[in-house]
Amino acid sequence: MTTANPTDLAALHGLAAVVRMLARTDDVSETRLHLGYDEAAKRLNIPEKWLRERISSLPHRKLGKFVQFTEDDLRSISEMHFVQPHQRAAAEESPDLLAIRPSARSRRRT
Repeated sequence: MTTANPTDLAALHGLAAVVRMLARTDDVSETRLHLGYDEAAKRLNIPEKWLRERISSLPHRKLGKFVQFTEDDLRSISEMHFVQPHQRAAAEESPDLLAIRPSARSRRRT
């Protein structure tokens, strides 16, 4: 087993510092106060059309005719659509919830 050369380690540390610095400068959204539809949709990982169609029910800022989103707005939108799955224990406590029943439509046929 060989040991690493100190100059190689220094070069690797320098390279890591450069990569961290580039990662910070590429994230433009952290330096801007407001984001437009396109950037907000990218941050939420949803289509821009979805935001535009539901804008009246979503938190946002309006600067004249321009719709803008802040970090808090994006967090609020995400929290508004949080879904907590039902606990399996609750279904086991009341087995009648799991019982299969015919629909009203199938009972009407005579």
